[in-house]
Amino acid sequence: MRCRVLLIAAGMLAAVASVYGQASLTGKWQTDNVPAALEAQKNAPAAPEAGGRSGGRGGPQAIMLDLQVDASGKISGTVNEIGNPPVLNIETGSVTGKMITWVTQPRGVTWNLEMTDDDTLTLTGRVFAGRGGAPPAAPAGAAPGGPPAGGGGRAFGRGPQQPIVFHRVK
Repeated sequence: MRCRVLLIAAGMLAAVASVYGQASLTGKWQTDNVPAALEAQKNAPAAPEAGGRSGGRGGPQAIMLDLQVDASGKISGTVNEIGNPPVLNIETGSVTGKMITWVTQPRGVTWNLEMTDDDTLTLTGRVFAGRGGAPPAAPAGAAPGGPPAGGGGRAFGRGPQQPIVFHRVK
């Protein structure tokens, strides 16, 4: 009897922790460079073409997220890549433990994130639709989103994708 009570209590605690983790995702998130990117965009001399990025290449991308999570763990909301219109809508998003995955439309990009703590999300990888399909499986011991062990191929001279960190907007 005592074992059954402990088992039920542990199950309820796990369920509450799962719901708390999902609920804590709801809200606005952004990269640290969003305020500077918005200011630069406001002071830009001419508007870039639709679909073009404003500003120079090579700097980190400024991104804002507006997330909603329902009781079942389904994620919806928007992704705004500053200087790269249009605002993207989140579809088919889900949470599994600390891992978060969603697909944005109209571009069909799959986003993979990890909840580092209650106020930090780390983008570990993006798979762009129409660019060769799913990425190859990482070899054992390889870092997610990093280059394959043993050197691997080149990514158009850009090197391995760097993680993008989001912080909760307070």
